[in-house]
Amino acid sequence: MSVKACIIALCLFCCVHGLAQSTTGQTQSPPKKEKKAKKEKPIPENIEVFPKNFLIRPRFVYPLVSVNVNSRLLGKGDKFRYKPAMPGVVGLSLKIKKVYISAAIQLPASDQLKNNYGTTKFRNINININGRVALWTLFYRDYKGFYLDDYQKFYPAWNVDSLGHPRQPGLRIIEAGLNFGINFNKNFSMNAAFAQGERQKKSAGSFLMGISERYQRIDSDTTFVPSTQSEYYPNLNKFEYGNFVTTILSLGFGYQFVYKKFHLTPVGMVGTGAQIQSYHQIGRKRLWLNIPTYASFRSQLGYNGDHFFANVIYAVEYNTIPIKESRIRLLHNWFEVGVGLRF
Repeated sequence: MSVKACIIALCLFCCVHGLAQSTTGQTQSPPKKEKKAKKEKPIPENIEVFPKNFLIRPRFVYPLVSVNVNSRLLGKGDKFRYKPAMPGVVGLSLKIKKVYISAAIQLPASDQLKNNYGTTKFRNINININGRVALWTLFYRDYKGFYLDDYQKFYPAWNVDSLGHPRQPGLRIIEAGLNFGINFNKNFSMNAAFAQGERQKKSAGSFLMGISERYQRIDSDTTFVPSTQSEYYPNLNKFEYGNFVTTILSLGFGYQFVYKKFHLTPVGMVGTGAQIQSYHQIGRKRLWLNIPTYASFRSQLGYNGDHFFANVIYAVEYNTIPIKESRIRLLHNWFEVGVGLRF
C-alpha cells in the first residue's frame, strides 16, 4: 500500500471514530438531579408536639344560655330575659391529628325542673381544626323552649308555686356558622391552650384576630314581649320569625401562663361587623342591614401530661341582633370539666 493510501485510510478512521463519539455524547442523557427533600416547618423551641395522633376526652358541661332584650331608646322599656330549661350535659371530644370533634347530649331533666321551667330541646355540635397558629370551628346550636326569668316586674301577681315561670315553648333560637382565628406569635399555641394537642413549655401570649360567618334564626309562634312592654317594643311585639346572616371581625389577646405541666390561659376578643336581616312581622316582611356587636372571653386551668391531661374551662360569648328599637343579645355561658388520654 502506498503512503498516500495509508494517509487516506487513517483520516477516514479518525473521522468515523470522532462521529461515533459525538453521536454517543448526544444520546447520553445528563445525570438526573436528586430531588430535594421537602423541608418540614421547624417547631418553635417553646412548643412540644406529641407523637400521638389520637386523643379522647370525656367532659361534663353546665351551659347557661339566655336571650336578653333591651330597648335601644334611652329610658324606654324595661329589659327582659328568657332562658332555656336545661340541666347539665355530658359529651365526648375526639381528636385525630388536627381534627377535633365535640358533641354533647342533655342529661334527663327532673320533674321539678319541668314543673318550674318547662322543657327545652337542645343540640350543640362543634367541629374544630386546631393548628398551632390557625383555628377553624364549625358550630351548630339549636334551642327550643324558654321561660321568662325575671317575670316578677312584669307579672307581680303571678303564682310561680303553682304555675311555674311564664314560658314560651315555641321560642326557638338556631345558630350555625364558621369561625376562623389566627394568632401572631409562633411561640403561643392555641392548640396547646384548649385542645391540649400540644404542650407549651414556657409562658407566652399573642394578639389574636378572628373572622366569623354565622347564620341565626329566631322563631316565635306567639309574641315573647311581656304584655306590659308591648308599647315600648312595637316592632318586636309583632315579630313572627327572622333570618340573620352576620360577618364579624374581632380582635383580642391571649396568654398562657405555664408552670411545669400546669397552665392557665385567658383569651378575650371583641368585634363588630355587618348583619343582613330578613324577618317577618304580622302582616309585613322586612329586609334590613344592621351593625351587631360581639365579645367573648375564655379561660382554662389545666394539666397537660405526656399521656393524661385534664382542664377546667369557663367561657362566655355574646352577639347581638338589633331590630329597630330593640336589641336582642344572645348570651352563651358554659362551665366545662374534662379529662383525657392520648394513644
